[in-house]
Amino acid sequence: MRYYLGAVCLLIGVWLIFLAMNHRKKVIAARERAEAAGNPQRIDPNLEKMGIAMMPFYAMYGAFASLLLIGGFFLSDLKQYLSVVDLLGLIVLVVGYSVFMVMKAAYSKLGLDMKQAA
Repeated sequence: MRYYLGAVCLLIGVWLIFLAMNHRKKVIAARERAEAAGNPQRIDPNLEKMGIAMMPFYAMYGAFASLLLIGGFFLSDLKQYLSVVDLLGLIVLVVGYSVFMVMKAAYSKLGLDMKQAA
């Protein structure tokens, strides 16, 4: 059973990072199309500030959860049940989720036509 959890978490983490980068690329392309059409993106300033204010919390979550995973692995008997590959996979999953949420908050698709996104 060792390495299965790590491999699955590693794949999901990499997939989340890919989705985050893809979302960013699509939003930037949609913003450029909207600017070229003379219809810039308009977001309620309160919603924009809320999204920006949440970004540090996602980063802190990723750092804190990673520290808890590392500490729990080395300070307890988790070495009997999980391998270093499993630990790495879990850390990549946590970091991938943090990156995904930061990109979703930083690059909002509100008010954009995302149907034609590249």
